[in-house]
Amino acid sequence: MRLILVRHGQTYQNVAKTIDTVHPGSVLTEEGWQQANDVVNDLVALAPQSIWASTLTRTQQTATPLATRLGMEINVRAGLREVEAGTLEGAHTQAGYDAYTAVTHSWIAGRLDQVMGDNPEVDGLRTLGRFDAVVREIEERAEECAVIFTHGTMMKTWAGARCTGVDRRHWGEPMKNTGIIVAEGDLDSGYQAVSWMGQRIAGRSEA
Repeated sequence: MRLILVRHGQTYQNVAKTIDTVHPGSVLTEEGWQQANDVVNDLVALAPQSIWASTLTRTQQTATPLATRLGMEINVRAGLREVEAGTLEGAHTQAGYDAYTAVTHSWIAGRLDQVMGDNPEVDGLRTLGRFDAVVREIEERAEECAVIFTHGTMMKTWAGARCTGVDRRHWGEPMKNTGIIVAEGDLDSGYQAVSWMGQRIAGRSEA
């Protein structure tokens, strides 16, 4: 199957460069709403059969224009939420962001037992596992294409850990608002990244 992972539109916390991972989270700015509307045509062209979003407000807001256009409901799942920051929540310095992403990079490298901050419940195994559970649910619906509105760090971490064809050049860079990762495959045989923010990967056809 084909998964279209989409980062939410710009939020007020994005503008403030603040780590924001708790529920319900920041809402979209005016520019964020414009981004959500602008990405609709690109997503419609991929013929999605279902739309999914995390429990954080910003992903559901970003999904709304597409859902309205296609007359589809938004399937909301907690497993798609952002990587929880723990004691790094609210950090707005480069050092704080670097500490946050260093943990997720260790998960991509296979060190899944490393925890985020002081929270033993947030490690790579649990974080990737909750996202996998939603992907498995989508796969079991036997659909050919689904759009998942999620979060920058979460989608980079999952794609970095689960998809072939990507490396640090991809997941080490910021994911722009409404940036898209396209992957094909399934959890049992593995996913292959097809494109990353519009750039083809490993000779695969453009999504």
